[in-house]
Amino acid sequence: MTKLDQLKNWRIDKKPPVMTNKFTFESYEQTRCFVNDLADLSEQTGYYPNLTFSQSQATVTIYTDEKELGVNEFEFAHQTDKIAELYSKQVSLSHG
Repeated sequence: MTKLDQLKNWRIDKKPPVMTNKFTFESYEQTRCFVNDLADLSEQTGYYPNLTFSQSQATVTIYTDEKELGVNEFEFAHQTDKIAELYSKQVSLSHG
């Protein structure tokens, strides 16, 4: 089970229950690889976050239809962090 303190720079909102993180990369190739690997993770887990990206960054928003974020959402965020580490050491919190 992933604990909140294991996550890196995720902004968590309770109403509605979502968590968001913006990942910054040095090149479009790194961004593209991150997005592709995240798509593969989505296919493996059956969980599809909201995803937007540009040349050097990607924003991932994890949501739930439940009253609060649960184990699956936190585990997906943890796996997302692990994928981001493969392509960039620079990860930053999204402030909207």
